[in-house]
Amino acid sequence: MKVYKVKVNGRVFEVEVEAVDEKAGHIETAEKKEEPVKEVKATGSEILAPIAGKVTDIKVSVGDVVKEGQTVMIIEAMKLENEIQSAYAGTVKQILVKSGDDVRNKDVLIVLG
Repeated sequence: MKVYKVKVNGRVFEVEVEAVDEKAGHIETAEKKEEPVKEVKATGSEILAPIAGKVTDIKVSVGDVVKEGQTVMIIEAMKLENEIQSAYAGTVKQILVKSGDDVRNKDVLIVLG
């Protein structure tokens, strides 16, 4: 069984692929437990990682004012650099990652106030 990451319309999905011979034609799948997602406040003040990867550049500092749609970080995933944009306007209160950190999908990256 091989695991591949596939990007569709800007979203990254993990896909498991198993080779089967034409006569067998049967694939057994194991139920995969979902990892718990960090609880996210409903205030809309947190910027979450949309993909898993490595933080390569942080474009803002604590105290900076960001606009909605502004690029705040770069995450490298599968040799591609992905611009992470703020979905909210606000002031940067906390940066929870540093350059070189590995992040998972839905990890909180930045807290805005």
